[in-house]
Amino acid sequence: MKHINTNHNKKSLMLELINIVNKDDIIEDSNELDFYSSDIFYESSIKAFLAVTPKSPAEVASVIKLITSFDIPVIPRGGGMSYTAGYTPSVEGSVIVDLRKLDKIIEINKKDMFVTVECGVTWKKLYEELKSNGLRTPYFGPFSGMHATVGGALSQNSVFYGSSLYGTAADSVLSLDVALQDGKILKTGSNSNKLDPSPFFRTYGPDLTGLFLGDTGALGFKVRATLRLISYPEEQRFASFNFSNENEMFEAMGEITRQQLAHECYGFDPFLMSLRMKFEGLKKDLKTLGDLSKSQKNVFSGVKEIIKVASTGRSFMEGVDFAMHITVEGRDNSDVESSLKRIKNIADLNNGKEIANSLPKLVRANPFLPLNRLLGPKGERWVPIHVILPHSKIKKTLKNIKKYFDTNREIIEKNKIQYGYLTSTIGTSAVLLEPTFFWEDSHYEIHKRYIEDDHYKKLKIFPENLDARNAMVKIREDMSEIFMNNGGTHLQIGKMYRYKENREEVAWNLLLSIKKALDPNNLVNPGSLGIK
Repeated sequence: MKHINTNHNKKSLMLELINIVNKDDIIEDSNELDFYSSDIFYESSIKAFLAVTPKSPAEVASVIKLITSFDIPVIPRGGGMSYTAGYTPSVEGSVIVDLRKLDKIIEINKKDMFVTVECGVTWKKLYEELKSNGLRTPYFGPFSGMHATVGGALSQNSVFYGSSLYGTAADSVLSLDVALQDGKILKTGSNSNKLDPSPFFRTYGPDLTGLFLGDTGALGFKVRATLRLISYPEEQRFASFNFSNENEMFEAMGEITRQQLAHECYGFDPFLMSLRMKFEGLKKDLKTLGDLSKSQKNVFSGVKEIIKVASTGRSFMEGVDFAMHITVEGRDNSDVESSLKRIKNIADLNNGKEIANSLPKLVRANPFLPLNRLLGPKGERWVPIHVILPHSKIKKTLKNIKKYFDTNREIIEKNKIQYGYLTSTIGTSAVLLEPTFFWEDSHYEIHKRYIEDDHYKKLKIFPENLDARNAMVKIREDMSEIFMNNGGTHLQIGKMYRYKENREEVAWNLLLSIKKALDPNNLVNPGSLGIK
């Protein structure tokens, strides 16, 4: 594979790029390229050669075609919320294409109940625009939706808001427009009809849409997406429960999910729940409630509700072991109350004790907060790892994780690594388990840019700690093997999870054949999905 490594070739590419995008859309600054070449966890030793910020799907397609004509690797980047090296360069001389300027909401179709967006739109922007129209996508974003883009979530796949009932981000997709390596734009589903196309239906013949969901940008650049719509729920209710052990919590979560009673059903172990309470003060939480209660009466019934939350303060978490939190939506009061009654019965059967539901209320009151939790409450580095499992395998996997931590206690204590886990159900059949780690280490540029200035100034700046960082690399790699051995799957595969290693030969060879047909010289995000 050839790469540009002379000023003459660089000048040639620049001259041709300027015929497609504005000069200001081409980024050469070294500090900026450091930012583009790193994610939340990985600071790549290989820096991008250039970054380009096109403004339209047509520009994206032309940019990809031009860059790959020089035999240069090209990498898509959205909001940058990866922690698996999903967009960090693995080959010298790569160009990163930042898709965040593709931020138009193209069509909100209330009759046929779909929305078409450019893939640089953030989940926060989409949510707010749809809500003003009394609508929502079934899955409506991750915690990081203030910056996370629709295209990024579809490339990596994503869960949280709405996932306990509606599944992952991929499950809400009807159609895609994908810019391919040769500069063509592929339309999928019913939108690929020659006559009178409309993106209202996904599976017209083989599901080509699915090929590009969760591909971590290895097969093409998603430039437009059409998602299903639902009516914005008339009523929302919340519940929280304490369990003395994790097995009882997981039993309750599984049954709630199987009965399709909750739109979000998630839990924290004692360490992570107590740590969450340290991030922000009650004063800020109450301001959030006060600002939003007027416009979200289906979440908060007014001043009395705010006072009720305020009266519990953060004391509602005192003495809590394993905390499960629930969000229920419905058409009317009787609808949500019926689901809540059944949820409470399930919790009671598993020895769950109801506690104040302040946390899920606060989470839903403002679903897309600034990303101040990219670092720990004192400024510690933060990184998760995750696995998706069937309900039947969660207990065994937790035992294996605990055994690993016990065996590696010395390296964990030596590097002052703290850890806990959160968990969330996905549809009726799956559970996400996300061990989360904190350690003292220096910050990256992405932390400084995405955390609010006022908050960042309060944090401690730790010196670089390569020993702890390398320990975290090993811990995550070891845990990835544990997850593989337990039959787990993953979101945002990137270049970290053992996807290739765990594929059956027939499935892997088919993927390679598809990659070869779409990208014969492996110039589109090489290394992603383990394809090298």
